[in-house]
Amino acid sequence: MKKLLLPIMLGALLTGCNETTTVNNNGEFTAQQKAQIEQIASQYIINHPEVLVKASQTLQQQQMQAQQNDAKQAVIANADQLLKDKTTPFIGPKDAKVNVIEFFDYQCMYCSKIADTVKQLEAKNPDVKFIFKETPIFASRWEASKYAADMGNWIYQQKGGATYAKYHNAVFATGKDEGKLTKQDINTIATSVGVDVSKFNANNTFTNNFELFSKLGFQGTPALIVMPSSNITEDNIHIINGYNPDALAKAIKDVEASTK
Repeated sequence: MKKLLLPIMLGALLTGCNETTTVNNNGEFTAQQKAQIEQIASQYIINHPEVLVKASQTLQQQQMQAQQNDAKQAVIANADQLLKDKTTPFIGPKDAKVNVIEFFDYQCMYCSKIADTVKQLEAKNPDVKFIFKETPIFASRWEASKYAADMGNWIYQQKGGATYAKYHNAVFATGKDEGKLTKQDINTIATSVGVDVSKFNANNTFTNNFELFSKLGFQGTPALIVMPSSNITEDNIHIINGYNPDALAKAIKDVEASTK
């Protein structure tokens, strides 16, 4: 009944048989009518503040949907850079029909939380290509963030995807809190996977990832995209911002289904 109160009151005002409810020759309400409507609407909102809450929630949902649509259009426009950049580490078939692209930072606690999920999904989905975009968003705060990203890309270039995967998983397996990872930790892990760190060359290949990260409108890590390799549309692109393992697993199944 509360939801019907405002329309009923406005209806009574606008359909009443007196001079104040007659529209002018231009089909507009008179100044007196507008004042009455504003008074009724104002009092209704005062009595029912939940209306504003609902309106705010609706607006937020609309804004989030608009952002998602913009991001999906950006994914389509930058599909080649997302899927075919030869400097980007990946695990899985090169010609996979389904791709999971992750932008991450080794110092990000939510990236660390989802790392084990990603590892499990790799095992469960051997036909899916997992692409890792080193994006050290904490590089200006912690030197190890940048160092770990550079090391990861360098290991991939020197040793390939299998060795990179060992390094990648081992860094996250340290379980260290944000800012606690050290260069020594990274060197120890790199050495353990068979890399001669004395030959390490920091080449900042992640710079392109930052540019792409920005183009896609991402503001934090982890940021994941699940998409097909061909016939890409807004309907078969899934974007997961933040830690949401269930959404990631579902997105993989949905995109796989769309390719059959």
